[in-house]
Amino acid sequence: MKLQRAKPRSALRKKSAWRDIKAWHWISSAACLAATLLFAITGITLNHASSVEASPQKQVLELQVPAEVMQQLQTRQQQLLNGQTTGQGPLPSAFTAWYQQQLSMPLARAQVAQWDEFEVYVGMPRAGGDRWFRVDLETAEFYQEDLDRGWVAYFNDLHKGRNTGFGWVLMLDLLAVIMGIFAITGLILLKRYAKGRKSTWPLVLAGIVVPWLVLLIPMHVTAAEAKQATLELTIPELQVAEYHRPYVAIWLADERHQRIADIAVWYDLKLANKEGEKWLKDMRQWWRRSGRMAELPLDGVTGATRRPGAHRLSLPKLLKVLQAQGAGNYTLNIEAAREVGGREHLQIPIKLPLTLPFTADVTGQHELGHIRLTID
Repeated sequence: MKLQRAKPRSALRKKSAWRDIKAWHWISSAACLAATLLFAITGITLNHASSVEASPQKQVLELQVPAEVMQQLQTRQQQLLNGQTTGQGPLPSAFTAWYQQQLSMPLARAQVAQWDEFEVYVGMPRAGGDRWFRVDLETAEFYQEDLDRGWVAYFNDLHKGRNTGFGWVLMLDLLAVIMGIFAITGLILLKRYAKGRKSTWPLVLAGIVVPWLVLLIPMHVTAAEAKQATLELTIPELQVAEYHRPYVAIWLADERHQRIADIAVWYDLKLANKEGEKWLKDMRQWWRRSGRMAELPLDGVTGATRRPGAHRLSLPKLLKVLQAQGAGNYTLNIEAAREVGGREHLQIPIKLPLTLPFTADVTGQHELGHIRLTID
């Protein structure tokens, strides 16, 4: 009888390598454990975002766009709108060159912008921050905000893959696949080596069932379940020779800074010939988004100016508006402007769904004092 020569061990190892569950589990664990540590840490900061102190840094820049650049912007506006009220399209090259020269900041050559009958808006969100600007196509006023929310917000956005670019999102997809391999091979190895350990599969089952049971516990509530919203607003008393009560506008905006609804507008209603409306333009942010298109007075919104001091406002309209919104990030804006005085714009972030009771504070520097929003 002819004996067959046994195959070398190396050949057997090479043949079975792709079917070696231990090897797959080992390789996938080496690839994803470091990433799992990052996601574990940022998972904690995400779950307790309201408890993590942060001091966002906001830079505001206001400029006047040159006439020759404005001409190209207005020409592009006419081309894009063509009888419509809104449109989307790239900025002209002349504006891009002016922007980069004046601000020394990057701007894509074919940066897509949102156009309407009055202005052009460009949003450039990034991980941990946001930069956006508007150009008033009538007055040539340029307004930009650059917000840096800090390193915690940066890593939180990395965790969610939010505003991170294609490369990071692709890496998250690859990590998800690797973690899936790690989990599946781990379960197979459990089946193979957990014989005699009675607690193994009950623990695996608990790991699957317990998170779903926790989801059934009502932890968050929507704005529809909130009963009242109050705003405590302080108008500081200034020691100046000529003092006029400030005009104040309060409105809710979405994540793209688009106005959703006006909540309150205070101005001098007693002046003859609607002279008080003239100074509303000094509240530039509100005027660009709402005021110039509004028919004044606004029912249920317009009110008289308030004296210096602390004021407590009930905001039932804010609750009603929030009830109609989906999950996401919103901003309650408070802007004040004073005749022969200054201007100030403050923002209170609101994230839906709400966790009640909700409280947020912000403090102004000159025209506005301490402001607190409470929803419960």
